[in-house]
Amino acid sequence: MTPRIIPVIHYADDAQAMRNAERAFVADSDGVMLIEMQGRNSRRLATLAGEIKTRWPDRLVGINLLGTEPLLALKASMEAGLDMTWTDEQLTHSSGLQDDEADDVRGLLTGAPGHLMFVGVAFKHQRHEPDPRRAARDAARLGFVPTTSGSATGVAAEAGRIADLRDALGPDAPLGIASGITPDNVTAFAPYLTHILVATGVLAPSAGSGDEFDPLLLRNLVRAVRG
Repeated sequence: MTPRIIPVIHYADDAQAMRNAERAFVADSDGVMLIEMQGRNSRRLATLAGEIKTRWPDRLVGINLLGTEPLLALKASMEAGLDMTWTDEQLTHSSGLQDDEADDVRGLLTGAPGHLMFVGVAFKHQRHEPDPRRAARDAARLGFVPTTSGSATGVAAEAGRIADLRDALGPDAPLGIASGITPDNVTAFAPYLTHILVATGVLAPSAGSGDEFDPLLLRNLVRAVRG
């Protein structure tokens, strides 16, 4: 499988988001995901993502509305005509504490065939997941994209752990990752993944450009994955 590459735009303002979407698509990324780290611009984020989708209708566009319940985030994404919604929350945590919420999200998702719902599995800054294999299988069974990460933003996961999740899921189920991927390490992870959400690894290194993609790094990442 060749994973889809989805750069994550850390929203600063409308012009910055649109500029970085264009950079991602010029580099032939499959889509973009918008996120705003303070969670203060959720309504604008969904609207702007819809504008990006209108401009690039053949590419995937999605949002992560931090601080918003997954069900409400999915509703906002669907209303904006988007392709993807991402929540860090572990809706299929092996404790079973969020089973009802997962069922509600799944129910809404049935009204949007093809919409990708990324949910956390053994995800950074969430409660400890003692059984990632079970959580990933449950997420895939519900029609979600189980999405894991390293221990912190920009920190890569262990490739062996990603391989173990692939083994648990079987060869065809979706599996995403959302931290620590770079043009230099992506080939160690790509064989196990269907979706790569990437930000830190493709940001311009120059001072003051922490929210700007580096076009060369984006192109190198795409080339590394696709050969």
